[in-house]
Amino acid sequence: MEDAHKKGFLTEQALEEIRKEGEKKVEDLFPPAKEFEGLDEEVTKRWYDWDNKSWETGKCTVAIAKEQFAEGGMRVAHFMLVKNPGKEPERWVAKRQKEDPDDETVYDADVIMQAACQAIAKAFNARVGPADSVEFVDCHTIKTASGTWWACEPYLQGKYIKYNNNYGYVDKRARNTPQAFTHFSYEFTNKKMMVVDIQGVDDKYTDPQIHTADGQGFGMGNIGKKGMERFLKTHWCNSLCMYLGLEFCTPKILGVKRHHKHKDSGTHHRGSVSASDQVEFKLSDYLGDLEPKKGGATADDLALLGIDEKQFNAIVVIFRELDKDGSGYLDKEELYQIFQKAKVSENKTTEAEAFLQFISRMETKVNENGKVYFKDFLLCWTGND
Repeated sequence: MEDAHKKGFLTEQALEEIRKEGEKKVEDLFPPAKEFEGLDEEVTKRWYDWDNKSWETGKCTVAIAKEQFAEGGMRVAHFMLVKNPGKEPERWVAKRQKEDPDDETVYDADVIMQAACQAIAKAFNARVGPADSVEFVDCHTIKTASGTWWACEPYLQGKYIKYNNNYGYVDKRARNTPQAFTHFSYEFTNKKMMVVDIQGVDDKYTDPQIHTADGQGFGMGNIGKKGMERFLKTHWCNSLCMYLGLEFCTPKILGVKRHHKHKDSGTHHRGSVSASDQVEFKLSDYLGDLEPKKGGATADDLALLGIDEKQFNAIVVIFRELDKDGSGYLDKEELYQIFQKAKVSENKTTEAEAFLQFISRMETKVNENGKVYFKDFLLCWTGND
């Protein structure tokens, strides 16, 4: 598949190919131990200490399968056993570059990138707690006695999913944790770095990519600010982003073009309306029941709101996460939690100010029973209140 960033956009065909590549039910393909007999060799292991910004070395015994089991555009992969005295062998994967296979700087870049992601994950986990914690697997290089270099990481068994990529693709299920982690990495590093290409089994990740503000370092996949902007254009902030107090960057709340429907003519108008029209017009009078479920709005409802079905479904997901008891409305306790989580940085950006305005509008929608129903939540979220 042609790289999406070379096309400049993601077609439906490209999205489907990414989904197929990014979600795989991985069978346990790791071969039995007997197939590694006679392949033991002592190698030099190198890993990067992120805290001390230094390389560490050691010796270990490994057995690398003779035949590759997978091949990508840049590397081939072999199964590998790591043998520790008195313990069961550990199942790992050894990867070797197809071009310049003995250029150690290429392998070093991947190891440093993984170490950087682990450091950011440590900060993320300290804030979200065990339930939403993430892990980037260990990564190191080995050099054999013959001078052959390999990049190594643990073998992951299970359902492998690519949650986002380096050019704005977001997995259709849009799970909170992976997307919130990417958003967190951007703000935690003061917008100098962003961790993308989040993929792996559950929340155990491997093979990430880092974008940097200056576009320097971390390999060819680092497309700098352009890659960062692509994520921010497709990312819908979720409840975990809110809990972390991240700047509100969901783009659809900003500058939404409304579709106004007038009582007299029944025609649709886009853009501004006169003062008299604004007094007379009440969008909620023209909307259906708008159930808080996917597909819970008609085409006419979506046109009036100025959003598409995908955007509506994303808002439904956020509402249902906030509606802890599934009642179909937000009660006083749930609203209190939202307001408590509505933190923004002191350096107020347009997005942050927009979120504050959203919270302020939400407060005006609380009825006499202390409830906010989905329709009012939706109107506030899309700027149509």
